[in-house]
Amino acid sequence: MILKKFSTKLKKMLVKRVEIEKYYFENKNLLFKFKLSNFFALKKQVKAEFLINEDVHPLAYELQPNNYLIVAIPEHLLSLVTSSSRVQLTINNKKIWITEHEMYKAGDFQESLLIGNRFLSTKVKRNVIITNRFADFYFMENAVSAEVESVHYDLLTMSMNLPNLLEDDSRTVELYAFNNSQFRMLTGMRSDEKNIVVFSGFSEMAAGLWRMFVQIDNKLYPINLLKSFDKKFSSYHHELQILNRKSAFYLEMIPHSVEIESLSIVEKQNYDYLISFSLPGVPTNLDYSLQVDDPKSGLVRSYPLNSREGSLETRLPMKELLETLFAKRFFLVEHSEEPKVYRFILDKELLQNTTTHFKVISNSQFVKLMFYRRKDLSLGLAMKQAKLKKAIREVKDFQLEGVIGSIEEFIGSKAYLMFEDRLSQDSLQVPITGEFTVDLNDLDLIGIKSKDKTVLDLFVVIENSTGEIIRKEKIRYSKANYKKDNYYSHKIQYDEENNEHHFMITTTPFNNVKVESFAIRHHIKVPEDVATKDDNVWLMGERTNTAQDNGIVFFKWLQKNTAIEAYYVIEEDSSDYEPIKHMPNVLIFGSEKHFEVAFKAKVLLGTHDLENILPYKPAKGFFGYEETIKIFLQHGVLGRKNVEYHKKNYDMPFDLFIVSSDPEKKVIVMDEMGYDDHEVAATGLARFDNLVQVNPPKDILLMPTWRDWINTDEQFLKSEYFLAYSNLIQNEKLLQLLEEYNVNINFYPHYRAQDYFQSEIENMHERIKFIPLGSQTVQQLLIDHALLITDYSSVSFDFTLLNKPVVYYHFDVERFFRKGILRPVEETFIGGIGTYEEELVTIIEDRIKSHFANFEYEITGIIKHQDQHNSKRIYEEVQQLIENKKAAKV
Repeated sequence: MILKKFSTKLKKMLVKRVEIEKYYFENKNLLFKFKLSNFFALKKQVKAEFLINEDVHPLAYELQPNNYLIVAIPEHLLSLVTSSSRVQLTINNKKIWITEHEMYKAGDFQESLLIGNRFLSTKVKRNVIITNRFADFYFMENAVSAEVESVHYDLLTMSMNLPNLLEDDSRTVELYAFNNSQFRMLTGMRSDEKNIVVFSGFSEMAAGLWRMFVQIDNKLYPINLLKSFDKKFSSYHHELQILNRKSAFYLEMIPHSVEIESLSIVEKQNYDYLISFSLPGVPTNLDYSLQVDDPKSGLVRSYPLNSREGSLETRLPMKELLETLFAKRFFLVEHSEEPKVYRFILDKELLQNTTTHFKVISNSQFVKLMFYRRKDLSLGLAMKQAKLKKAIREVKDFQLEGVIGSIEEFIGSKAYLMFEDRLSQDSLQVPITGEFTVDLNDLDLIGIKSKDKTVLDLFVVIENSTGEIIRKEKIRYSKANYKKDNYYSHKIQYDEENNEHHFMITTTPFNNVKVESFAIRHHIKVPEDVATKDDNVWLMGERTNTAQDNGIVFFKWLQKNTAIEAYYVIEEDSSDYEPIKHMPNVLIFGSEKHFEVAFKAKVLLGTHDLENILPYKPAKGFFGYEETIKIFLQHGVLGRKNVEYHKKNYDMPFDLFIVSSDPEKKVIVMDEMGYDDHEVAATGLARFDNLVQVNPPKDILLMPTWRDWINTDEQFLKSEYFLAYSNLIQNEKLLQLLEEYNVNINFYPHYRAQDYFQSEIENMHERIKFIPLGSQTVQQLLIDHALLITDYSSVSFDFTLLNKPVVYYHFDVERFFRKGILRPVEETFIGGIGTYEEELVTIIEDRIKSHFANFEYEITGIIKHQDQHNSKRIYEEVQQLIENKKAAKV
């Protein structure tokens, strides 16, 4: 321990650091002050640059005594920031990471900067990031003068100089509050004296510093206070302080808090917990309750507090606490004419005087509970279920060797290895204990297949003594070498009709083990020469069950404009098959004709992996696959989530990768994913050809994407994802807005979430309409609607291309991009961003009241060609590729 402390101290003394201490305005320059540590060279070569999109601007700087560096950004450069920019420092030819100095953290640098008509936000993340976070608003430089007349609980009365700007008959005034990353909208009512306005509703605002603006004629005017006002007032969550900073009107929201003098947590019968505490200075003539807040799920429960011997106490039912395993927060609620909620302030040593760690049995398994002091010094509760230790260690001869441990954490339970068909969920189970070997040759895998080509997922399941499955988790291969077009072990089996079933043991991008399978029916004729392919035969598709994306658009274009023998493949039972089955060369997946075309097609084009268009495994050795030309048509614009189409993930990668812009080509597909320049073409996506707005759009489309960490029904129903969207479509303020403005929200969940939402959300409000999968094409949905609400889906780019607004719900942004994000959020999420429910609803409200006006953004860095010739460009690139390959063989 001593050695570790010494090592940490030594590292701090030696590692070069550049820390930002503060920023301030001076002579029309924004100045940043940095502290340089451990730069021992007497002479420092410094280069300071301001990067705005692709443009690099050198910045003036000054080295000061005591290792300080001042960097200046002229105001005229700040006025050029349309989305995101950054300050980058290079010292002695090395790019430097910038971090926050303690002085910066302790100071008040949460406010944004009003530069001309832009309200710029700052944050420190390796560089100093300056973003036009609120680009969708138009900020005015000239201010509206005002005075604070009086304050009361959740009420602010102001006199405002409005007569020449606001319509005389307007009774409402909208106040906008901005901090560094969020905004809130407050509605005030004008009294009979036209310049007197009363504002309320401050409870929805979060803690921090907010600058105030008034909205007039869709423009935001800063408010200047003619004189200071020192009296504070309260809302439900906060104490509010009015600040006058160089006449600018700010509100500082400080959470109500109360110090705990003593705390006791005692386990009672049936795992209930008696929690008691004393609070000096709190009025004893009021009623109080303990509020338990589960922020991820949105669940809030209150428990009445009883007074006993100078303390307040209540019982916490463990059954209710364990409804979700998300972390909990505790608050004190005061029930009075002016109700308030208080955050507890815990002394560090206070928890040392009571029991804080418990171990309980829930659902036949141990769960650990820990009461702790949160970073904000309040009381929290963390819960952790037993970890299921398991792994596959070896794959050979169609056998799996693995290990499972910690089974003792599951009371009276047994472990099994489950093989489950991904579509039908038919399964078989093999008992496992300790170190185990499972021989797949002995299993009836054919018997659980739902169709000829399918995937069998592997799970470890724990069953309790009653046979109930209490845990179901995927199992990883410790020696995995993930390749999409390869496998670890291959086996052929025959059924009673002599149909040939191929089974391949593979892994997912997360190294989870799965078994892929395809079948060749006994009547299918395999050509003797499968290596010879026809250049004029092109086979294409999307997912096996869809015809709504770039695949079907490009297929129709080829049939109309070329002599290519183009084929489109789709499953017969798909709802998308019915509208296109009359078209020539539409193939049923797995049919005899599908095999015939797949054996001879030279060009394979898919919006996803080519698994989706071939009746066999796309891997070397299967029916001349290595002789084909592989085209990735894409199903969106890249730049957000790190996808699995990297060149390294294939033994035989795509020959041509279609993208929408030069930055996507260079920064993402080449630099990040490893493709060469000649393998990537910035043609635009085929489906963009059909994005034409003919009729006026109406209503709101809610279209979230999937979460790849959700694997089971139980995980989904307890997930933050499910709770976030189910809570959103039941939000009272949102439903009132929909009623008031005669707007509907049409909810189109991701295909993997459709069944869950449709079955679990009952009695939805009449303004919320559920759209079943396949009832309409995605493209038509995008064209028909006036506003899109999504989270991370790339369909947002299509909507933006239609010049319509997109609002993003980023409640789990850190987890979603836990493996990294390809481009900064500000560059590709073009629209309004809400990080939690109330903020999202406020942004939606703003767009509804603005008659669904679009946000003003430049999109050429995202979509290069804004025309209807994308398919033509793709066709020309593929033809050129064919010619180049022919020439290379000569």
